Amino acid sequence: MRVIILLVDTLRYDFMGFNSNQSVKTPNIDRLAAKSLIFDKAYLGSYPCMPARRDLYTGKFEFPFRGWGPLEYYDEDLATVLTAEHGITSMLITDHYHLWEKGSGNYHFEFSGYEFIRGQEYDKWKVGTDEEHFYGMTEKQGAHLPVGHLEQYQRNVRLYTIEKRRFPAMLFSEAADWVEENRERDEFFLMIDCFDPHEPFDPPQYYTDLYDPGYEGEEITWPTYGWNRLTDDETRHVRALYAGELTMVDRWIGFFLDKLEQLGILEESMIILTTDHGHIFGEHGIVGKPWAGISDSNMYEEVSHIPLVVHHPDLQRPGWRVGNLVQLVDLYPTILEAFGIEPPAGIHGKSLIPLILGGNEERVGRDVACYGRFGESLNITDGKCTLFIWPSGEENTPLYWHSQLPPQFGPYELVGPFEDGRDPCFPVACARGEMKTQLFDVTEDPGQLSDQANERTKVVERLRRRAVQFLQSIKAPPEQLERLGLASYREAGRSQA
Repeated sequence: MRVIILLVDTLRYDFMGFNSNQSVKTPNIDRLAAKSLIFDKAYLGSYPCMPARRDLYTGKFEFPFRGWGPLEYYDEDLATVLTAEHGITSMLITDHYHLWEKGSGNYHFEFSGYEFIRGQEYDKWKVGTDEEHFYGMTEKQGAHLPVGHLEQYQRNVRLYTIEKRRFPAMLFSEAADWVEENRERDEFFLMIDCFDPHEPFDPPQYYTDLYDPGYEGEEITWPTYGWNRLTDDETRHVRALYAGELTMVDRWIGFFLDKLEQLGILEESMIILTTDHGHIFGEHGIVGKPWAGISDSNMYEEVSHIPLVVHHPDLQRPGWRVGNLVQLVDLYPTILEAFGIEPPAGIHGKSLIPLILGGNEERVGRDVACYGRFGESLNITDGKCTLFIWPSGEENTPLYWHSQLPPQFGPYELVGPFEDGRDPCFPVACARGEMKTQLFDVTEDPGQLSDQANERTKVVERLRRRAVQFLQSIKAPPEQLERLGLASYREAGRSQA
């Protein structure tokens, strides 16, 4: 078996053509979806970028234990199991520099090989160029970033003036070359981790003109996270910039798929396309990826509901759509089963292979999906109603970072020394903002505009109990129940979430 993952950062479910969006052009992703099983109810687990990747790499939810960080020494990640333990050739091709960044940079260790395309976001790559004409931080652009990050990106891409030198082109060209070089292998695992269409949103002008021609306002390529400071025209244009970048990514995904077809590999391979999270473009009055303390920080559908399509050589119904609740942790056992490998004990994911091949759906069914960002809300959906569970009081305690390494990134503050109890952990503080527990019916109110927590108390109680069962089933730290005001449900049961 050959398994290829197309992990495309920051994909909005509702921007995909195959999800009935006729205004955004994604013909090549749509072409793959037509050959695949389409999961209509896929959700992320841990948020944002690197926590989502650890879910995928290990098959375990990260967010109840810690936030953004590296693989732990005890993690049995995909590359370790496939390559170090079973001798399967694996390759990582990426321009996602966070995989190399201080505090998270060890995800590539056990792959047979890896290729890193330099220069995305604020990758510390280029130095010493003329910055006279670089745009700087403003209230509307980049104000959420550390000083210098905007300038670093502009140094990195200063000479990238043609599309072939843009990141998606370089990334998928490299991936196509690797597949051609390895076409005689009967099995391999290829992880393509594409950073675009993550901001900054700066596609060639001809892509932006597909969606907002004639715009004459400020070009805001890296909108400041938080409450929306943009005018209506600026907000529309930022959406156009994102759509243009997505269409550029789609073009080069098409280039890669064409190579697979030319080599006769496409129909013989399992190909998974998904993302880590979405992005908000003015909905709910905010822009960016929410987190506590800067605005409304609920993880709305625009962020949490993700696209997922899986092509398999033995797929019985190409283009079929299923409504099963699935999450990124489920891809870990799915990939291992595709290679005939039994997943390690204690993982949280459920293999999707039986569903993909039309087998016993009970093996993959979830009645809820839980997701969140460490130290913030626990979010739970049954596919119809979504509950955001926030701490009931002003305090966001107790909170412990369970890792050998203390947090390397905000918004977490270390408030005590390393504690070696049930497992290594550090006491930390994290802002919770002014958020409260809310309930939304995502089928009747897809925009999540009407909080129904006070009117539908039985639904709230049911989902709170299921949230406790989820935490217990994954052996989450017990202080999470106390922090979230769920301790009274402690005996709710330990059924598998």
